[in-house]
Amino acid sequence: MKKSNPKDRIATVSDEYGNNIILHNNDARMVVYLKLKAESKKRKVGIINFATRTLYVKRNSAKHLFRKDGSYGFNHKLLSETKRFDSVRLQDENSEWLIPVSFILNNGSFLHFKGDGFERQIFIQLNKIDDFKRETKF
Repeated sequence: MKKSNPKDRIATVSDEYGNNIILHNNDARMVVYLKLKAESKKRKVGIINFATRTLYVKRNSAKHLFRKDGSYGFNHKLLSETKRFDSVRLQDENSEWLIPVSFILNNGSFLHFKGDGFERQIFIQLNKIDDFKRETKF
């Protein structure tokens, strides 16, 4: 994982379960990390581009797709409390979508793997976001 840029301002937001969202801000973009209470390392969630007001997220379907209903999960606190982005550009090895945050919040379903130490997540099924599919650039 890349070291933080010395010009980045770093802020931390905690959830009610002791997990932390760590934000590295350089005024052009913000790199978002998640540090789960039960783990020692942080995970990169994505990058917020301030100019486009978009959270860029890459996923690997083999690791991240919730197979039971064909959905991807997002940190609910990040989506519900953001003032920095209005849409999520989700990319996996097969497709790319540009999804309004409001659509995810209004059409997603909650799963919380509390016993596994994860944060509260909202999942959106891939079949619900077909209208937001974009021409892939890879």
